[in-house]
Amino acid sequence: MSLWKMADPLMRHQGEKVLAHLLEKGYQAYFVGGCVRDEIMGRPVHDVDIATSAKPEDVMALFERTIPTGIQHGTVTVLSGDHAFEVTTFRKEGDYEDHRHPTSVEFVEGLTEDLQRRDFTMNAIAGDGAGRLTDPFGGREDIEAGLIRCVGNASERFNEDALRMMRAVRFASVFAFRPVKSLWSAMRAGRAKIAFIAMERIRTELEKIIMGPNPVRGLALLQRSGLLEFVKATVPEAALLPLAECDERLVLIRAMEQFSPDRPEMRWSLLLQALEVSGEGVAGLMKEWTFSNTAAQSAAELVRFDESWRLMRSATRETSIQRRNWIKLQLDFGKTVAAGWLFRQEILLRIDGSSPTARDRLAAFEQEEAKWHREAVVHTLQELAVTGGDVMQHTGKRGGPWLGELMNRLVLGVAVGEWKNDRETLLEQAKVVVNEDGAS
Repeated sequence: MSLWKMADPLMRHQGEKVLAHLLEKGYQAYFVGGCVRDEIMGRPVHDVDIATSAKPEDVMALFERTIPTGIQHGTVTVLSGDHAFEVTTFRKEGDYEDHRHPTSVEFVEGLTEDLQRRDFTMNAIAGDGAGRLTDPFGGREDIEAGLIRCVGNASERFNEDALRMMRAVRFASVFAFRPVKSLWSAMRAGRAKIAFIAMERIRTELEKIIMGPNPVRGLALLQRSGLLEFVKATVPEAALLPLAECDERLVLIRAMEQFSPDRPEMRWSLLLQALEVSGEGVAGLMKEWTFSNTAAQSAAELVRFDESWRLMRSATRETSIQRRNWIKLQLDFGKTVAAGWLFRQEILLRIDGSSPTARDRLAAFEQEEAKWHREAVVHTLQELAVTGGDVMQHTGKRGGPWLGELMNRLVLGVAVGEWKNDRETLLEQAKVVVNEDGAS
C-alpha cells in the first residue's frame, strides 16, 4: 500500500520510482521529514525527500539526471520526470560552530542514527515504499497530541542550530501545536543564540509565520519567547510588548488573517502599522529584514497612503474638497495602491464593526471613498487625449518644468470631472492656464 494520499499523483509516482531504484540496487531508502509529517497530518505534500544508505557518488551514478546540490553534506537532487527529489545519505553530524553549521558530517549505515540528528520528533519519521512508518522518537504520537518536541535534549538541539527556535515557533503557529515545557524552557534559556543566525534565514521563518493561518498566535509566541530581542536587525519596540485584549493594535493584527498569503503587502502593512512603524520607515525596516525592494515598497505605499488620507480627511469636512483630495492622492499613489487600501479598509471596518460608530463609518466608506475611486476616469498622462507635444504646439511655448506641471493639472482636472478628456477641450484649457500663469 502506498504511503501517499496527500501528494500529487505524478510526484508520488516519480518519487516511488526513485525509491524503488535505490532499493533494487541493494541500498536502504526511505521517505523522510516534512513530507511524511504532512501526510500523517492530512496536509498537502508539496515536495518529497528521501534518505538512503547510498553515498552521494553512488546516487549520481545510479540516476541519469542529478544535481550535486549539497554533496558535501550528502545531498544530491535527483530529477525524475518533471519533479525533483532531494536524496540524502544517512548521516550524523559532528560539533556545531556558530550555532548553525556542523563542523563535520559522517555518513552512517542506519536509519535511526540519521533520524536522531533531526530537529523535532514530528520531522524524524520515515516511511517505506509500502507505507510502513519508522518512528523511533514518538513523532506520530506528538502529532496526534499537537505537541512540538525536540529529538533528544532541546538545549542541545538549539545549541547546534539556533534557527530551530524560530522553526519551533513557526510550527506551533502554523499547525496550532503547543511546545512542550522542556522545549519552551530551552528556548527561553538559549534565545540569545538567535543573534548568530543571518537575518535572511530569520526573515524566511518570520514570513512563514506571518503568511500562515494564525499569525496572531505566532506573534504572541515570538513575544513571549523573547527571540525578537536578539535578532541582528532592528525590531520595533512595540513588537516586544505583549498585546492586551483592549489594545487597538489587535484590530490591525487580527485583520491580517483575513487576507490571502497571495497578498503579502496587506499583511505586512497591517503588522507594521500595528507595531507603530511610520510609512516612511516601513520600506527601510523591511529592507533591513532582507525583503526585496518590491515587497518593501508595496507594504510601505499602503501605510503611506493610509497616513496621507487620514490627514487629508481630518483637514476638512467639505465633501467636494475631500473628493478632490482623494482623487489627487489616488493619482499620486496609483490606482492599484488606492484599490488595495480600499480593500484593506473594508476588512478593518468589518472586523471592528461591533460599535455603532464603526457601522456608520462603514456605510459612509461604501458611499464615499469607494465611489470616488471608481469616478476617476484617468490616472496617467498616457490616458489623456493630448500629449506634451500637442500642448507646446498649441501654446507656442518651449518645453520646461511648466509643461510637466501643466500636464499633471490636466490629468487631475479630467480625473475629478472638471474637463472632458477630448483634444479640443484640453488644448484650450492648457492655453488658459499658460496665459494665467505666464509660463514660458
